[in-house]
Amino acid sequence: MSSKQESINALTGRLMRIINKHSRIEELPIRTGRNIGLTAKEIHCLNAIGQQEGINIKGIGDVLGVTKSAASQMVGKLEKKGFARKEKALDNDKEILTYLTDTGWEAFDAHKEFHERHLNTLMKQLEEFPDTQLAVATVILTVVESAVDKRIAELFRE
Repeated sequence: MSSKQESINALTGRLMRIINKHSRIEELPIRTGRNIGLTAKEIHCLNAIGQQEGINIKGIGDVLGVTKSAASQMVGKLEKKGFARKEKALDNDKEILTYLTDTGWEAFDAHKEFHERHLNTLMKQLEEFPDTQLAVATVILTVVESAVDKRIAELFRE
């Protein structure tokens, strides 16, 4: 096996471990101030709504990289737990717009603080790298994302 192939195998192996670890995190419930558990996926959905209040279901799916159906299910769960509400658009009965409740805003703010703390830790570690290495890493991750997008389209015929 060539040195380049070994490097590619090491890179893809590390990416798979990161993805698997992230998947484990995504399934853990996160406790909010009112001790109601939300999955990381629900928190990300809540975050998408909070960043663009009035966003429609398709828009949430686009932000999260999931189908409209999956986004709709997540919003439904958030609504049942009292974090979000849905409204029909005034100009289109088929379009559903989403908003956070007061409880949703509390969870949004708590998640934002949590995320900023952990992002700051990562940023400090990444600041040690020169801009050229960060640019190369970005290009590599863009290629990986493109390959994943193609695979999703192939599997789900999107």
